[in-house]
Amino acid sequence: MLALVFAGVAVPDRILYIANMSDEQTISNSTKSAVEKVLRDRLGQAGFSGADIRADRDSDGDPILLVDVRYAYSDRPISSKLTYGLSTEVRKALSALGETRFPHIRHHFDEQQKIAS
Repeated sequence: MLALVFAGVAVPDRILYIANMSDEQTISNSTKSAVEKVLRDRLGQAGFSGADIRADRDSDGDPILLVDVRYAYSDRPISSKLTYGLSTEVRKALSALGETRFPHIRHHFDEQQKIAS
């Protein structure tokens, strides 16, 4: 049996697929639309003003989607309960499209925004 040396490790002779990094960095319009729809539906009453969605890698090197959610300032405190289960809902919408990257959601509020627990 032949072995290939890949990154200093001997790998038995077989076909290896190494994903093209540019493929992993591509985010389809349908993926962006699905994420934005869930965010708008769930967070609209909390002042959702948009989201930046980009491909990245987690600390283990796995491909992920970074979702930075922005909010407009509101005089009313925002309930933290609005975000409960949000990542699960986003993952379901992504899964329906065949998207396997895990969404990491980060919330960006105005510095003066009050949050109700």
